[in-house]
Parts: sequence; C-alpha cells; structure tokens
Amino acid sequence: MNCRWVSKENRNVKCTRKADSSGYCLFHKENKSPRQIALFEAYIKKGEINDFTGFCFNENFNIEKIVNYKYDKLKFCEAKFKKEANFNDFIFVKSVDFTNVEFKSSVNFNNCIFLNNCIFNKTIFNEKYINEKVFEKANFNGQKLIVEKCAYFPRLDGVVFSPYTKFILKDINYSKKNCLCGKNNYKIARIQAKQTEDNENMSYYYYNERNYTSNFLKSSRYKGYSDYLTNEFFDFLSKYIIGYGEKPFRLLCISVFIISLFALIYMFTGLNTMDYGLVKINLSKNMYTFNEIIIYYLEAWYFSMITFSTVGYGEIIALGIFGKIFVCLEVFLGITIHATWTSVLFSRLIQ
Repeated sequence: MNCRWVSKENRNVKCTRKADSSGYCLFHKENKSPRQIALFEAYIKKGEINDFTGFCFNENFNIEKIVNYKYDKLKFCEAKFKKEANFNDFIFVKSVDFTNVEFKSSVNFNNCIFLNNCIFNKTIFNEKYINEKVFEKANFNGQKLIVEKCAYFPRLDGVVFSPYTKFILKDINYSKKNCLCGKNNYKIARIQAKQTEDNENMSYYYYNERNYTSNFLKSSRYKGYSDYLTNEFFDFLSKYIIGYGEKPFRLLCISVFIISLFALIYMFTGLNTMDYGLVKINLSKNMYTFNEIIIYYLEAWYFSMITFSTVGYGEIIALGIFGKIFVCLEVFLGITIHATWTSVLFSRLIQ
C-alpha cells in the first residue's frame, strides 16, 4: 500500500513510497517512534534528499546536522516542523522554497547566507515568536526574497540585503497587537525597494508602513490628549481620503461624490439660472416629469461643479440663506481638496 499523503495545493502530487500500518510512509508520518526518527534522519542523509515536500519533522531540526551534502534546490513545501527549527549559520547555496510550511514552534535563520532565491509563500509561523529577531544578520544575496500570504511572519530586524536583491512583501497582515512588527517589516521592504528602484511596489510598502504606524499611535506619546486627537483626526483623513498619498484616485471619486451631493441639495434650496429661470424642487408640488428632474439636476450639477472648482461664472445664483451657506461650504471643500491634490501630485512627481 502506498502512502496516503496528498498535496493540499495540487491533488495530483502524491507520495509513491510504501506505507506502514498508519497509512503513511516514514517521511510523512506525524507520530514517529525514537527508532523511526533515527531512521528518518539516516534515510535523508543516505539518499541526499533535497525535496522535503510534506515531510514531518517531529524533533528539533538542525539543518547543518542533516543537510551536509550537495543539492540542486531545497524544497520544504508543506513540511511540518513540530519543534524548534534551527537554520542558523547555514549557507543556502541554491534556492530554497518554504511554501506552505508550518513552523509549530520557534524557527531561526540568524547568520544565514542565501546565495539564491528564497520563497516564503503561505508559510505559517508560531505567533508566540512573531516579535523575535528570527532573521538577525541573515544575508540575502540572491536575486529575490519573496514573502507572500504568510501567517505571523516575524520581524526582519537586522536582516542584510544585497543592493541587487529584490524583496517582495505581499499580503502579510498583522493584528493590532502586532502592528509594530508590520510597520518594521514594511519599512524594511520600502527601503530595499528604493535601493533596487522597485517603484511598482514602493508605494504599496509605504501605505502599509503608515497604516501599521497609525495603529501603533498611543495617547501617552503626546503632550496632551487634544494633540493625540488632532493627530488621529488628520491620520484618519490621510488614510481614507488619499491613502497616505499613494491612492490619489480616491480624491477624484470623493470630488465627484461631493459635487453630486451638493447638486442634489441645490435642487431643494433653489437656484436662479439664466436659461431656465428658477430651478427648485418644491415638495408641495405633486408631480414633476422625468425630463424636468433631469434638467434641474444637470443645472444644479453644473453650478455645483463651478462652485467646487471656485470658478463661479455668475450666470447661476444660489437662493436663500441655506443655499448660500452650502455654497460657502462647498467652496471650502473644493479649495481644500485642490490643495491636497496638488500636494499629492507634486509628491508623486518627485518620487
């Protein structure tokens, strides 16, 4: 009987080794006896295995004691490390893949040297060690370090990159209590992206760095609570209106929304136009034709547009005290958003 292990990512990938009474082979079996663990490590060394896909490591793992032979590429895809995984001081001469690996305990890559590509994709780390310096003095000299969709990816403090190593950090989410870790990792990614001129991802890293920084804000860091509230307010506006300057398209959408909203308001407060005279929806009047409503709204939208842009041709006048108040408010919003748009655009051009 063959081993029952099947890849979760690709159901066509199966183990063809012989299984014991548990239904799994020695490499994929989760509960191994001490004798089986010794055989497990001996078979790896004897066979000079470089594909550890789905392997289950029951005891403490030390790569220097096991992988002491030449290899083409190390694949740990879907492997499980039930206890400590020690990769310290190891030189990864070829590329290494940790896709879908599960580290149930601590893991360390301190003082490692990666001479080729390294991939962490959908890798699960133990949250208990998320703030540990797992990669301290680890040198990444390969073409790429890819970290995507990982759970509880630890801090990268102390990591060393080659000037030519492209660092990709995508879809890594942190809870509020781990936001400092998120801030540091995205900051490191942004700095390396600037080094390698990876402009495509730099704005993404900056947005996430600022986002996790905002979650880390505490009132105790400010002189007074009013300073804290002021900073929180402007941070909220910066995040949701312009995406910390990295999502300027939001400003366009907000501008169209404001213009459309005020146009609706002006239909009820009333406008005096040169072409159609009085434009006003009177709620006491029972019926308006569809064409009348469309014409009224287009006139109001046009007035709202020139008010928002602060052009003000003068052929349309807002009626009533409330109409004038709303005009003043829209002009203020228009000036503010124009200034914000100019600032964001200038910042993007400099980058």
